[in-house]
Amino acid sequence: MPRANWGIGASDVDNFDRESQFTPYTGPEPRLGVYQFQVKVLKYAPTDGEKWPQLRIGLELVPRNKEEAKFKGYFVMLFRAITPKTGGFYVPFLDALGVSGAEFEQRTIVDEEGNIKKIGAWCNDGKQLVMAQLKDSTDNEGNKRRDISWFGAVEGGAADLEDDEEVYEEEEESEYEEEEKPAPKVRRSARSSSQAGTRTRSTRRNTVDDDDF
Repeated sequence: MPRANWGIGASDVDNFDRESQFTPYTGPEPRLGVYQFQVKVLKYAPTDGEKWPQLRIGLELVPRNKEEAKFKGYFVMLFRAITPKTGGFYVPFLDALGVSGAEFEQRTIVDEEGNIKKIGAWCNDGKQLVMAQLKDSTDNEGNKRRDISWFGAVEGGAADLEDDEEVYEEEEESEYEEEEKPAPKVRRSARSSSQAGTRTRSTRRNTVDDDDF
């Protein structure tokens, strides 16, 4: 039987960067509140002549402590129309990156797929952290979804994510060890035991005498 000719080599399959693929989040949904996020997606979607261009932002939750560890990898995607009247939806994000209006307008550099590589002096190295507040929202079809109502800067901007994970893992191990540590035994001297026994016998004797009367 004839073989299919796919027009590719075996290395195109074997050497594919599988880690770059999007992995669906299967954990619990975080409660509404402020969390730390890593900017995983940042894209420019040009206008088609009828709509305004979009800034597309993909955020992945980065836990700060063991309570948030169960939400690790939670992902939310934002689609921000860039118009003169919708600044409240995208300007706070630019502030969190430290990007000025002139840099955003004139010095946004993208690749052939629209991925934003630089905005002025800011470089998208894939490690940028921001603070953001989750809120309930709905999409254009009325379906429930999560959105972001507030952005804030993270001190340091791009932290070492591995170090952050080690911090809350060490905290969890330390607390576990303290819970498992047995209480120290209290040693009592023979004299103390003897005195305690004497008081007990005396008390019992007095009780018997009371009953006799």
